[in-house]
Parts: sequence; structure tokens; C-alpha cells
Amino acid sequence: MNYIKVFGVLMIIVLCIAMIIAGAFTIFTTYINENDTHSLLEFPLLISENDTRTLAEQGDAYAQAQLGYMYLHGEDTPQSYEQAAYWFRLAAEQDHTWAQTNLGFMYYMGEGVPQNYEQSVYWYRLAARQGYARAQANLGFMYAHGLGAPQSYEQAAYWYRLASEQGHTWAQTNLGFMHYIGQGVPQDYVQAVYWYRIAAEQGYARAQHNLGFMYEHGLGVPQDYGQAEYWYHLSTN
Repeated sequence: MNYIKVFGVLMIIVLCIAMIIAGAFTIFTTYINENDTHSLLEFPLLISENDTRTLAEQGDAYAQAQLGYMYLHGEDTPQSYEQAAYWFRLAAEQDHTWAQTNLGFMYYMGEGVPQNYEQSVYWYRLAARQGYARAQANLGFMYAHGLGAPQSYEQAAYWYRLASEQGHTWAQTNLGFMHYIGQGVPQDYVQAVYWYRIAAEQGYARAQHNLGFMYEHGLGVPQDYGQAEYWYHLSTN
């Protein structure tokens, strides 16, 4: 009879552990999705609207990028993804990093151009190599998912790190996740916490939630339910 009771208790313990593990994987088995990572970038309109087209047609890269932005959003022009892509390309060919990144995104989405992940990677890479953080983060995303380039977690972590060191919050969060599971980098909960915290302190909700999880389970930090509750609460506001 005592053996039966002991067996029952052990089964409950095993079930509880399984539920905890399942909960962990529910939170952490995915990277931030493309809706969080990829988006067209805002652009400061520093050239007067009357001068934009004239300068763009004269080959000014900044004006070309601005005109692409105007077509993208239908600002003082009919909205046209095709025209947006056209002007982004002219600026991108002059090494305008913002235009390169947006053109890469348009290839990623198939807006104004045929969807083509290889072309997306091509333009992201040009901007990333010039140190543009958003392009570095997007390129890391493409490597992580094997889109337009062979899947490589090492390359994903490399580009995420470069973007993270420039303060890019979702790159920091994805890099933290890679350290959490040991994908492309050695598994290191302390490093996971480090990157989650940097992004969390900038107000990034996903990182705040993940940091709360680490505190709740004592991963990379001493277990602290108060800190867990604090970061979980921030992530919902």
C-alpha cells in the first residue's frame, strides 16, 4: 500500500515537472515573428515636397529615398508600391542604407516587386555591412529561418549581435533567446538574461516578459518572484 502511495506521489511530481517544461517551451520555442521584426521604416522628410522630385530626378539619393517614401504612403502622390520600389532602388544603388533596407523588405513582402527572399537578403546584406542596425537584425532573421540564404544559426547570432550592440531591441531579445536554448551560440542563461534585460529596460514588452520568466524560474539569476511579477506586469502595459 505504501509503495502505491509513493508511486502516486512520484507520478504527480513527474506530471508537474512536465507541465513546467511545457510552459517554458510555450514561451520560448519561437523567435520574434516577422510582424515584430520586419516593417517599413519611417523616414524624416527633410527636403521640401516641391524640391523632392527635382532633386530625385537629378540623382540625389536622399531625395530618391524620400520620394520612394512619399509613394509608399501616398503623401502628395498617388500611393504606388511599384513607384516606391523604383525610387528606393535608385537610392539603394547609391548605398543609401535606409533605402536598401526598405527595398529588401519590399522583396520580402512582394510589394511593388515580385516576392524574392534572395533579393531581400541581398539588399539587407548591403546595408548590414555598412553597419545599419535594422538591416543587420533583418538579415539575422533571414538566416535564422533559412529565407533567401542557407539556414545558419551562427550567422543569425552574428548579425543579431551586431544589431544588439547598437541597441536594437528585438535583435537583443532574439539573441537572448538563442543563448537561452544554445542555438548558434553556447547555451548561457546569464547571457540570455543580459540581453533580455537591456531590451526590457528600453521598454520592449517581449523582452520584459522573457526576463520575468527567467526570474520566475531562477535561470541566469537568483529566483525572485517579486522581480518576476514586476517584469511580467511591465510587459502587459
